[in-house]
Amino acid sequence: MSAEITWWESAVLGLVPGLTEFIPVSSSAHLNIVHRVFGQDRNLTFDVMLQVGTTAALVWYFRHDWKALLTDASQKKLRNLIFLGCVPAVVFGVLLKPLQERALIFTDVKFNAIMLIVAGLLLLAADRLGRKEREVESVTTKDALWVGFSQALALVPGVSRSGSTMTMGMLLGLTRESAARFSFLMSLPITLGAVLYEAKDLLRGEEAVSPTPWLVMVVGVLTAAISGFWAISFLLNFLKQRDVMPFVIWRVFVAVVVLGLVAAGKL
Repeated sequence: MSAEITWWESAVLGLVPGLTEFIPVSSSAHLNIVHRVFGQDRNLTFDVMLQVGTTAALVWYFRHDWKALLTDASQKKLRNLIFLGCVPAVVFGVLLKPLQERALIFTDVKFNAIMLIVAGLLLLAADRLGRKEREVESVTTKDALWVGFSQALALVPGVSRSGSTMTMGMLLGLTRESAARFSFLMSLPITLGAVLYEAKDLLRGEEAVSPTPWLVMVVGVLTAAISGFWAISFLLNFLKQRDVMPFVIWRVFVAVVVLGLVAAGKL
């Protein structure tokens, strides 16, 4: 199964991580599913470049926050807790990378669909059970480590990095918006590290990749960056007034459609 990526497919594939990397519905599962729908094998170079686009959106949206975190002495505690929370994901990411690359279950759309449902129900439970009283400034060392461990669970496609960290944040008593904001602040170091780690392997020629024309790739990167910036703004504003039910419904809907198509032999 392989096909050359066209410019319009690049735009669609850019929208997928752009919208789903930050909204708690799992970008990896959606990207696996769309690649499968397009009849394409995994293109590591292209997927890494899409991540560059979403990382750029994250950097630009939180540029003022990170400037304060890096230069304001009063922000030192929060900055250190953010970096501390990244440690579990880094450790598990390095240890599990060989398994991710070789275990076919991680790209199995049926498994992705099941995890969309399971993780979605956990997100809903956290939204219903969490006290949702605390702000980002109240985060403790224990909180950062728990959220960090939950971030490591996102290595499983279908879980969602933003979804797992928001789930843990709300269980720890953070408001929906604060859980999302802390999740996004924590995601920048880990995402930058992941992009550099993957790029290192590409430059060394350690991964098999399919070449994609630069113009086609640029379309995907720009689409991912623009849609990613919008998704961050949308989610933070949405969570001020609404709960996570629409995202849980979407996860279940996508999962049911995928499982139905697989059962029908269409996917």
